[in-house]
Amino acid sequence: MVAFWGISPYLKEGLFTQDLFERYVHVELLTGSTLFGILFCFIDFFTDRTSIRRRSFGALILIKSILYFVMMIFVFGLIYGLFYLFEIGPFKTPGLMMEIVNFHLIVSWFLFFIFSILLMTFMVQVNRKFGPGNMRKMIMGKYYKPLDEFRIFLFLDLKNSTSIAETLGHNMYSKFIQNCYHDLTDVTIKYKADIYQYVGDEVVLTWIDRGELNSLSGIKLYFDFKETLTKKDKFYLNNFGVVPEFKGGMDYGVVTVTEVGDLKRELAYHGDVLNTAARIQSMCKEFEADLLISENLKIHINNFPDFNTELIGEVGLRGKERKVKIYHVEQKQKTT
Repeated sequence: MVAFWGISPYLKEGLFTQDLFERYVHVELLTGSTLFGILFCFIDFFTDRTSIRRRSFGALILIKSILYFVMMIFVFGLIYGLFYLFEIGPFKTPGLMMEIVNFHLIVSWFLFFIFSILLMTFMVQVNRKFGPGNMRKMIMGKYYKPLDEFRIFLFLDLKNSTSIAETLGHNMYSKFIQNCYHDLTDVTIKYKADIYQYVGDEVVLTWIDRGELNSLSGIKLYFDFKETLTKKDKFYLNNFGVVPEFKGGMDYGVVTVTEVGDLKRELAYHGDVLNTAARIQSMCKEFEADLLISENLKIHINNFPDFNTELIGEVGLRGKERKVKIYHVEQKQKTT
């Protein structure tokens, strides 16, 4: 409505008629949308790979909206500058160009694009809050009725969390955990994991089964995350006096996925796989291991080209009648 308010006088006067019939507008829209798409991706990549992503939800929307708007002005300026330079479309003389691009049109386009950019940025951020791809699934009702899926689960838990919390105090401890989760973001994106839950100092990650390569993603993510924290040891020591270490437990199998809640709607996973992965992760301290996996996952992956696996034994897990075989996973030393 705002855009039409801005151009309606010119439609009545027929100023755009020749441009429309000569199909210059198609060149304009194709060029503009292509440039906008490329720069849009660049801005998303830039904000996702820098400290900007650590800003608050509202601040992130504002920053990205400003960047998008500046980009929009640049694209329009470039296109219409080229149109004027090569005398394409209605911009053949300075007088006619000033007649068309006046205050009335500028205000309408400004309001239209501000609203569009804010809405677009908001939708992108809401999609990230649900988890990449989950908002689309929920809109389409994929999980409105319970659905069974084969999934891999990784439970990550901070080592010595109680003593660290007592030493740092609750405020500094919250900042400490916040930084850990920010460092987890890059590897989560890299290995295309879904973050199911943040529970205090524990994170639950999941992957839908898409074959052996996908199944290894959880193990690769764990050691990549461990390396990331090691590389930032000076930052954590200088700011918190301790370098975080996480232990992990993994399992594979069938779970039921469904939407739960009305006031706060989210996806929930139900099944023995989650309980087993959580119990396996709790065994890490007892066996002095960083990462333990179930026999189910070991058989499913079968081939571990960059890792060593060692059978810990058949152990009884709390809450389970049958004993479960668990394996210790270590990364192979890189040879030069």
